[in-house]
Amino acid sequence: MAFLLALALGLFAPPAPTPAAVAAAASTGGGSVSGKVSLVKAGAPLPEAANAVVWIEGLRSQASAAHAARAEMRSQGKKFVPRVVSVPRAGEVQFPNVDPIYHNVFSVSAPNRFDLGLYRSGGSREKRFEEPGLVRVYCNIHPQMVGFVMVVDSDYAAVTGPDGSFRFDGVAPGNWTIRAWHEEGGEGQVPVVVRARAETPAVALRLDASAYKAQPHKNKYGKDYPPAAASDDERY
Repeated sequence: MAFLLALALGLFAPPAPTPAAVAAAASTGGGSVSGKVSLVKAGAPLPEAANAVVWIEGLRSQASAAHAARAEMRSQGKKFVPRVVSVPRAGEVQFPNVDPIYHNVFSVSAPNRFDLGLYRSGGSREKRFEEPGLVRVYCNIHPQMVGFVMVVDSDYAAVTGPDGSFRFDGVAPGNWTIRAWHEEGGEGQVPVVVRARAETPAVALRLDASAYKAQPHKNKYGKDYPPAAASDDERY
């Protein structure tokens, strides 16, 4: 009986909305989704939840086909600034070097691995990300430089500030999944029901950072970074 009921529900379930239908619904009365990401460690809430990526899974629009989304991650002060960015699938990230030294930005995260090579101050290179997933970004010269590009199959994505809040407007009515990722808290998701011209009840995403441990990484050749010399600080 349970099998037959499930089969019947599957047969009469409405089809997934097309991109054109999503765009039309959003432009003529989409709903709003807002909420907050929180981090906990050993059961205790952490004071902030900056740099969490939040997105509505699978929600694309016609506008995404017209132009590629772009983001920027600078090499600045021997850090990646910002540390976390998000782009939709087929989006581009610019990697300008604003330090007075050389950098070599790379990633070995399949299937979006890349190597931008060595480039000097004032230079900039870009990478187009074709596949969804987390891309860990490093510099082949400076092991302390760590960044993250989250490539999502969605045109509704945000990176949180310290308070962990997020908001999406013009969301097509329907049943959606809100997903979140944080460097220390991992991933989480919650379902939401969006209604036309309505505010969805606040979404709460709680990520547990208790198991997080920073892990050293290798250079682009899969080897340990050489010890830094005092003179390297000026040249590199």
